[in-house]
Amino acid sequence: MNFSRPEQLQELESKSEFDLLIIGGGIVGSAALEMAASSGLSSVLLEKNDFASGASGRSTKLLHGGIRYLPQLQFGLVRESLQEQKILIKLLGGLYKPLKLLAPIYKDDGFSDLPKILQYNFISSFAFKLGLTLYDLLGSRTKKQRHINFDKSKTKEMFPLLKQEKLKRSFIFQDAQTDDAKLVVTLLRNAVEINNAIAINYMEITDIKKQSSKYQITAINKLNGNKHMFIANNIIAATGVHALPGDYSIKSSHIKFSGGAHLILKDDPLKINGNGILLPKTEDNRIMFVLPWFGNTIVGTTDTETFSGTLDRPYANNDDKEYIIRHIKKYFNVDNVEYISSWSGIRALIDNQLTSSKNVSRGHFFNNVDERFIQISGGKLTGFRLIAKESLELLFSDNFELTPLNFVDEVLNLSNNFNENDLKKCFEHYCVAKPTDYILRRTHISWFNNSGGKDELSKIIENFDIDGIEVDTSDELYDEGLLNETY
Repeated sequence: MNFSRPEQLQELESKSEFDLLIIGGGIVGSAALEMAASSGLSSVLLEKNDFASGASGRSTKLLHGGIRYLPQLQFGLVRESLQEQKILIKLLGGLYKPLKLLAPIYKDDGFSDLPKILQYNFISSFAFKLGLTLYDLLGSRTKKQRHINFDKSKTKEMFPLLKQEKLKRSFIFQDAQTDDAKLVVTLLRNAVEINNAIAINYMEITDIKKQSSKYQITAINKLNGNKHMFIANNIIAATGVHALPGDYSIKSSHIKFSGGAHLILKDDPLKINGNGILLPKTEDNRIMFVLPWFGNTIVGTTDTETFSGTLDRPYANNDDKEYIIRHIKKYFNVDNVEYISSWSGIRALIDNQLTSSKNVSRGHFFNNVDERFIQISGGKLTGFRLIAKESLELLFSDNFELTPLNFVDEVLNLSNNFNENDLKKCFEHYCVAKPTDYILRRTHISWFNNSGGKDELSKIIENFDIDGIEVDTSDELYDEGLLNETY
């Protein structure tokens, strides 16, 4: 069975009951579907928008160990993330990319994630080195994997545009990157085409009714209005920032939103040469990442208390963009900063009214909504496998594991310019239903081309037979901040 939307709809129509329903097509839901289906459970995943259209496609693209959470004494979370890196590198193939990150320490700047007492000039370098030593220990890292001390000359040699004035020393440590949206659809393709699961986008659950020990599910196909009904024996809701459907909305987890804005710079204008940089301190006491990204450069930050747009379509506003550009100029010897696109993401954290989103735990938690019905909230991208595994093992007395993924090279080789063969492949194997699925989440066409890839839109749109699709596509790209005007 192909992971095409028509075939998935046909499969859904042919079945009336499932062992497991997963609500939400982000990274955790997709991993849970793959693990459940590979263990023999009849499983279906429904996503009300496109797969990875939420936080799972809007991250900083890091599978990091969480060095910044050590000052918050979240040792368990950091150790868990570092151990997960060792597992994921064996499972994700080219979707796991090791990355060297530089942490420069500047006089009078300190490092924003350190406690205030450790940010003074005489102790900040020592405190950060101590943190990296603990980081290496928690990750059981070999000598080759441990952090390295850099003096100013070595830092300049490796990062020639990074400002040297007031630079005291630097550290290089190991982390990793992924392509978050492509990881999601690869997990789903494995679940569907190898393990016979069902996964459908643009399918919104409108009602959940408990019937004895089972649940009657009502869902609406948002592209044609058709209604689908079936029975689910167990439910995992991996709904991110969204509430539960229907009458269960009042039982949703109490969460706090944390936003993050990012710019994509064309090529490598900051001369980071395939490495990353953890910029130590912003004007509002956060950190900022500078990262290589398929030949281009990502610059972004997280932990904003507010965001622009909607939960479904947040965007980086002008203040966000100016903020990022201002900090690029603070740390790099550049006069002009030109970007080709931007995005914003919102993630769900444990709601703690007494602290800012910067200090809220990144650990995940489970909400026992009803009998054999749980909701997952929180967590980091790095922990997706473990979160999915734990959620399944809360409902089923079995051991669930993620096996090495197939189709990784195929998804990574999709061109970031319009290609008819690639689009055909995305229809047949990556459940593309709208042009934006293809240009935003199966490829990087809109992110890597000016004006959201507008020059190629007409050629792409003519392959879709949906009423009003030109306006719908234009509206979505406008909402994302990728177009300056709509049709």
